Amino acid sequence: MSSTDTWVLEEAEAAVGKIRVVGGPATGAEHAFVDPHAVLGSGAAASLVVADPTISRLHCELSHERGLVRLRDLGSKNGCRVAGTLVLDALLAPGTRVQVGASTIEITIARERRKRVRWLGGDRFGELFGASVPMQDLFGLAAHVASLESPVLVRGESGSGKELLARALHAGGPRRAGPLVVLDCAGLTSSVADVELFGYVRGAFTGADGERPGVFERASGGTLLIDEIAELPLELQTRLLRALDRSEVRRVGDSRYRSVDVRVIALTSADLERRVNEGSFREDLLHRLGVIELRVPALRERGRDAIALARELAVEAGVRDSTVIEAVEREVAGRSGYQWPGNVRELRSYVRRALALGTGETGKPDAGARLPIVRLDVDFHEAKREWLETFERQYLRALLDACGGNVSEAARRAGLNRAHLHEMIDKLGLR
Repeated sequence: MSSTDTWVLEEAEAAVGKIRVVGGPATGAEHAFVDPHAVLGSGAAASLVVADPTISRLHCELSHERGLVRLRDLGSKNGCRVAGTLVLDALLAPGTRVQVGASTIEITIARERRKRVRWLGGDRFGELFGASVPMQDLFGLAAHVASLESPVLVRGESGSGKELLARALHAGGPRRAGPLVVLDCAGLTSSVADVELFGYVRGAFTGADGERPGVFERASGGTLLIDEIAELPLELQTRLLRALDRSEVRRVGDSRYRSVDVRVIALTSADLERRVNEGSFREDLLHRLGVIELRVPALRERGRDAIALARELAVEAGVRDSTVIEAVEREVAGRSGYQWPGNVRELRSYVRRALALGTGETGKPDAGARLPIVRLDVDFHEAKREWLETFERQYLRALLDACGGNVSEAARRAGLNRAHLHEMIDKLGLR
């Protein structure tokens, strides 16, 4: 048993997912996965590799939860079938046989003693807060990972706290004295991403009157945090892979390579395996970045953490009155069963709204959200315009609240172009 001040590595009983190939080219092969999430496929980036050319390189995701097996197809070419029925996303009983490509696998769950990291540091890790089992498990694993030098891929839904986890990994690791540089790939064009990643030299393009180092050089000796890695243009992914493999970069317009010493932490809320199957993300880059993976649980998976978080967020907002804090906690507790699709970011907006309007008012539309009275003193088209504008205002206000004001995320959920959404926000006075 090994330990530090905040975590201990010990043996404990754990649920272990197992697959056995019972038909097809790889009959007899067996694999086990302790991590609740594993990817089955024929490619090197899969965590459960089955040698069958009819299986996609990243075919499906398997996970075990509450004694059941969840299977989720990742956009595979030949699909997943249970009893002859095509399955995209399903909860299956242990022992179910699934046809993947030309192979048949049997999935079971066993209890075995395995090494696991147990967190001893309370309900906080950096700026993250959580007393639930999923968060405590994450804190223990993250504290262990922080001391390593390998790249880390942090997954999680939008608003769940991925960047806070990445910052805590930097602060808790051997590079804490070095720089932490952040690159957000959302909305970057290829040319801009090239310059941001690798920098440029004088004369590289019109307007390049001087030279500028990219984020790799600026982060040398520390950590480079790449947010929304799935949005990095495909043509830049090759250069990023080279930089990771060789620890060197070449500025735009330069002929020589410069050595860099960087730990990369990549963040994503996207389904990278599906992106690989679609051809918009490189499998070898996923393999390189995913040496270590951490998943931030969604707020709906964290039990009563939402109530405790409401208290933390109220205090963060400057509230010291215990009566007000308790009222906010009751407001959140009263929403038991709500899924919090915007996660902690949405909860933060909800708490701020409760404090601004007074508890008990957060679920009611404000004066600006009331539907207009049907006017008969104007023609049909004008009356319709008023109703549509009111709908747009209510819909976008609720959407932006749920996304914590993140316009990119709101545009993604609404299926709108981000520039168009900005125009609507300005038009309706929601800025």
